[in-house]
Amino acid sequence: MTLYRQLLVTILLLFIMLFVTAYAVQFSSTRSYLAEQQEITVINTATSLGLALTPYLETSDTVGAESVINAVFDGGLYRKIQLDLLAANKVIIREHLAQPQNVPNWFINLGLFEGAQHNAVLTSGWLQLGQLSVEGHPGQAYHQLWQGMSQLATWFVACFLLVWGLLVIALRYLLKPLHDIEAQARDIERHHFGKAIALPKTRELKEVVMAINNMAGQLEVQFKEQADEAERLRHRAFWDPTSGLGNRAYFVSQSQSWISDGTGGAVILIAVDMLEQLDQDEGFAVRDQMIKAIATDLRQLCQRFSEYALSRISAREFALLVPESDVDRLSLLGEEINRQVAEQVIDPVNSRNISVVGMAVIQNEDNTSQLLTRADNALNKARMDNAGAVIIEHSKLEHQLGRLAWKKLIEAALADDLFALSSQAVFDFNGELQHEELYIAIRTDKVTYRAGSFLPMVEQFKLGERLDLHIVGRALKYLATRPELRLAVNLTQYSCRQAGFWHQLDQLLAEYPQECSRLLLELPESAFFWSKNALMVPLASLKVSWGIDHFGRHFDLLTQLNDLRPSYVKLDHGFTSQVMDADYDDAFLAAVCRSARSMGALTIATRVETDQQLEVLKTLYVNAYQGFVSPPHKLA
Repeated sequence: MTLYRQLLVTILLLFIMLFVTAYAVQFSSTRSYLAEQQEITVINTATSLGLALTPYLETSDTVGAESVINAVFDGGLYRKIQLDLLAANKVIIREHLAQPQNVPNWFINLGLFEGAQHNAVLTSGWLQLGQLSVEGHPGQAYHQLWQGMSQLATWFVACFLLVWGLLVIALRYLLKPLHDIEAQARDIERHHFGKAIALPKTRELKEVVMAINNMAGQLEVQFKEQADEAERLRHRAFWDPTSGLGNRAYFVSQSQSWISDGTGGAVILIAVDMLEQLDQDEGFAVRDQMIKAIATDLRQLCQRFSEYALSRISAREFALLVPESDVDRLSLLGEEINRQVAEQVIDPVNSRNISVVGMAVIQNEDNTSQLLTRADNALNKARMDNAGAVIIEHSKLEHQLGRLAWKKLIEAALADDLFALSSQAVFDFNGELQHEELYIAIRTDKVTYRAGSFLPMVEQFKLGERLDLHIVGRALKYLATRPELRLAVNLTQYSCRQAGFWHQLDQLLAEYPQECSRLLLELPESAFFWSKNALMVPLASLKVSWGIDHFGRHFDLLTQLNDLRPSYVKLDHGFTSQVMDADYDDAFLAAVCRSARSMGALTIATRVETDQQLEVLKTLYVNAYQGFVSPPHKLA
């Protein structure tokens, strides 16, 4: 029982005890008073009636005596008046046996009043004329006692309810600091740090609140320092300080993750050869200024893509990963890049050596080394061509579709539900199942298309909202048949940016209230990178748990993790796939995992393929894992 309820019950019990005691005293005193008054009334009546009857008895006027008795009997509430005429050997009796009105029978049956009785002998000198007996009726006493005590009980009940209400208000106000302390303690337990608790006026509670606020502030600073340290390690390992972009190591890790996910697209290498001449003519400061301007232009150009990776991989080369495989669109993109770079140069002496672009379209059999080699070959061919040349290395892939064919296929899949579902388990290191992640593919009569091949087109044609609602609906229906299962569903970046999507999602979730607790939503990290503030409101009111997928691809998001408060983060495969390399420095990965874990987010490693990887990941503050050590399986 809470302290609030204990205090409330204790005070109310004391009030009830006081009420019962006061009521009992009042009841007893009122009963005694009424009984005494009835006895006095009976005695007075017997005395006055005897004096009035004596003259009639002396003359043996029986009729006159009866008239006097009738007058007295009718004028008061008496149960019985009896006159024994000794000389005439006659008895006159008047009785009233009716029960009092507006008094319950159970109250009368308590026997609180017996009825006062008084006997008197009527004489004339030494001669006894008769014997008079007067017995009072207790009905009036019962009536007065019932009315008085009923009113008193009503007032006591009204006061009790009023005191109850005032106590509720007063205790909630007085104990509000304790409630705030409890909420703050729970937030600290979940590694969430909110605003400081307002200091109460109560001295004892004020000291406790000050201690809690100081402790929460110190822990928040410590966790922020951990996040900052992880970001410093990340910048040291994957950041190019001159351009503000990723370095070559970052680009290689992202290429590995990109290929492993089966995401189609292309690698674009941009060589700005005039940087070397600019360094010689103007100095490194002017060269660095040019590098920053080019990096800014490339970053703005990349915002049209849902996912991308941008890096400076050498003194005069930039590299870009984009989810675009259409040759014509890539050619236009390369020309736009050359044009933007050329606009940075004022009156170029030799426009031939400003920049060139080489591209390689990702193919199914590619690995990172092969992909970068083909892109570098395309870049060398571009250098030997004319100014601003764009060379694309590609081959016609089996089942490769054009943009319009992709759109038609995706819309047909949404209309006819051509999606095949499978799932992959997520385990902690104790072997306990955390949840399963849902994978989708489009299956036709001829071929099956993996999600990585058509999701870029889903983003381009802005079909993500329809796709996500369709898949979430299927997942909820499947969860209804599997009450023991927890299922995670990935959302597209386009959906995350649409306010209407979150409204439709709320309506869909409302249809499956029982299944919502077992549904998890995975949002791509890039969605927070572009629209973090816009996502905070819908995520705060979301009825399901959620996590961040591909965590670690973008810089500076780790320091904001405490504001986002996800249930879990799935580390990007680019950082976990290298843990078995002999020269791999795991300090950054350990710092990221430790920081995320200290902020209350479960850290999950992805694409884990061997038991040796598991042993290494155990030492890096990773909570759980998924990968081909537990292959995906089809859902019925």
